[in-house]
Amino acid sequence: MLAFINKNLEDIRKMISLFYGPRYNRKELAERFHNWRKSVDRDSIEKDNIIFDGSRSQNSVFSKQWRWVMVQAVLWLIISFKFSFSPVINLMAFFTILNQFINNILIISKDKRQMFNTFITQEILSTKSFSLLLLETLDGLDSENNDSVNIGKMDYAPDCEWTDISLKLVHNKFDKSLPLIQINIGHESSELFHPSLLGLVNSSDIKKQNSSLMILKLFGRHNNFIFDGHNSQKKSIEKKIQALVKTIIIYFGDRDISPIVQNEITGSWDCFINIIDTTDSWYQIEKERDQDINNLLLEWVPLEDELERVDQAAESYKMKGYEW
Repeated sequence: MLAFINKNLEDIRKMISLFYGPRYNRKELAERFHNWRKSVDRDSIEKDNIIFDGSRSQNSVFSKQWRWVMVQAVLWLIISFKFSFSPVINLMAFFTILNQFINNILIISKDKRQMFNTFITQEILSTKSFSLLLLETLDGLDSENNDSVNIGKMDYAPDCEWTDISLKLVHNKFDKSLPLIQINIGHESSELFHPSLLGLVNSSDIKKQNSSLMILKLFGRHNNFIFDGHNSQKKSIEKKIQALVKTIIIYFGDRDISPIVQNEITGSWDCFINIIDTTDSWYQIEKERDQDINNLLLEWVPLEDELERVDQAAESYKMKGYEW
């Protein structure tokens, strides 16, 4: 009995929280949601707070019905004081208005939640964007005080074209994030070497990959890609790509054309070096993001239980006893 009462009190508290409290605009709600999504623990309490605050901040068209409920209540009070009605009539009028009051609360609450569900669904699906995935994947890979790893000018293959060079990323059993690299030019193949030899790690800690290695993994999955974002984001990505270009040129020598160029018409980044990633690193990142999106949709926008539809023809068939 106590559990039943507590549950009902909690439901009432949740419903009241949809009407009273601070309101937030879409930008603030989106920022809170994405901060929660990118957090390590994903606190369930903060999630519930975002849901309540987000639902409360929606403007339901059904809120306009309050005026008619209030008009009926005022008219009932005026008439009941002015005229003498039997207690039964007053009781019926009271329950009629109370019923409209409760129904209006339920309708507005459901509408607010559905509006927030639509908003949060859009935010969750926006994380499927390739550009956002790239930004979030590269974020934090390069430390602020990190200096590029100093590698000598190798001029490993100065006479061949960029398209003649292949970089093969091979699984490293000691660290999955730092695959071993093999250089293939024609029929000649180098030995496997650590990515630090190409300056693809943070100089402060060679056990951590930098953005250049991650972009190399990206080109192993997509030989070209288009990045959509505002100007500062585009400049950030371009800066990271140019850092990889600088590393490649130092190791393989300079050419008349850059190993990675941006198409002036389409805006896509194209890599002329063939990157073969046998570890499927970027594919795993995309796969994990898709799984995370599916989990978020189920967690934040749960499907309502559908009533089982009764096949009238089948039921009639059974009632006649044809299945016996």
